[in-house]
Amino acid sequence: MARADYSIANQSGANFRSELNDTLAAIQSVNSGSGTPTDTVAFQLFVDTNDSNNLKARNAANNGNVTLGPITTTNFGLAPLSGATFTGDVVLNTTTALRLPVGTTAQRSGSAANGDIRYNSTTSSFEGYAGGAWGSIGGGATGGGSDSVFYENSLTVTTSYTITANSGAHAVGPLTINSGATVTVPSTSHLVIS
Repeated sequence: MARADYSIANQSGANFRSELNDTLAAIQSVNSGSGTPTDTVAFQLFVDTNDSNNLKARNAANNGNVTLGPITTTNFGLAPLSGATFTGDVVLNTTTALRLPVGTTAQRSGSAANGDIRYNSTTSSFEGYAGGAWGSIGGGATGGGSDSVFYENSLTVTTSYTITANSGAHAVGPLTINSGATVTVPSTSHLVIS
């Protein structure tokens, strides 16, 4: 941990070397120390050892600090761009939108987990993964203009599916079940194809 004023005075060789070494030590330690350094410039980086070892930068006006995150935590504690796992609540404070993954039926994850959601560009619908299968979510009836009249379903079963126990399901047919796919109706459930 070291800090310096970065102004090396005109002085004797030994004193110059000592001050230069102090300045280099400050650079090597990212100006680490307790609180904000005494001498600062705009955009200067420093580690505040008195504030959870947060890496901070001076703002453009050099009149305040911007906290980037704890230097001792991978990625400053931020989620990586891929493979992120969050714990606790995730709050998105925005009025625009959350963009979900988009892909075809063939591009579904090979290791999906309960609770996964995405937009299926093959079926033009949102889908979620639960109980070992992908299923349609949201939407509801559609129609021309503001009409909400029609519920649509695919006519081909491409992936095995099991109706939830103690539930009823319906589809408009005729349905084709692809080779290798099965539709399982538990004894406590009902399936109506009209």
